[in-house]
Amino acid sequence: MRSDYLALGGARVREAIDTTATLDFLRNSGYGGGALQQARAGITAHEREPFKFEAIGVNYCDFCFTQLMGAEFDRLDDGRERCVRCSRSVVRSREEFVELFTTTRRMFELAFEITIAVPMQIHMVNAREIARRSGEVFHPTPGVDARVLGFASRSQAGYEINIENGTPALAAITTIAHELTHIWQFSTWPQGMIETRYGAERQLLVTEGMATWAQIQYLLAIKEFEQAERQLAYARQRTDEYGEGFRVFAERYTLQYAAAVGAATPFQSEFPL
Repeated sequence: MRSDYLALGGARVREAIDTTATLDFLRNSGYGGGALQQARAGITAHEREPFKFEAIGVNYCDFCFTQLMGAEFDRLDDGRERCVRCSRSVVRSREEFVELFTTTRRMFELAFEITIAVPMQIHMVNAREIARRSGEVFHPTPGVDARVLGFASRSQAGYEINIENGTPALAAITTIAHELTHIWQFSTWPQGMIETRYGAERQLLVTEGMATWAQIQYLLAIKEFEQAERQLAYARQRTDEYGEGFRVFAERYTLQYAAAVGAATPFQSEFPL
């Protein structure tokens, strides 16, 4: 009887409780639709409607990959197209960015049961600096044109993360999770370990594959299922080291939709693969 909450230590007390009326009272008092119920509903909805990119000719937001309908989107100077929701959630101030980064780092460590115990410099920089430091050459095309929104680095000066200013909040969260994975790799793996164990030609496949896996698993952990599904669909169709590496990691470490805590992840392994 001790395991039955409604028994309250005795069957007679339980018989006096009208559980149906109590539930109705709580719902009418505004206690329905709580966080746990929303999470369960989100998981159920995800299971019913997995995201898939449509055939050629359909246009998508280049930040969150949601389908663009009509003319309700913004076209940026570099040719990318941004949906109304992403435009409204752009991180515009340093204070907003600091709060977003701090929260994401704390939740990232909780999700993967790790601690990133190294100091790092965090910067908001313009798109030109991102392109220069990442070496990316961007050419807009029809469909999805995801561009690098940040990068992590390690030097004698320490660890550093740079995120493009003006990034929508959810895209920034996704990028921060990706770059935090790189900081963890820099600070945890012995220097040269990846090249020695897997070969220099597979370095990007391992490092970027794990970071892509981690950003998707993190989105699932915080119940951003729609964003996670779009990122997952995009990663599956990529043919570069990001996509190929992700598929290797996803085969080894199954993505967890309900909870990541306690599941096998590359963060708990001496060698990621």
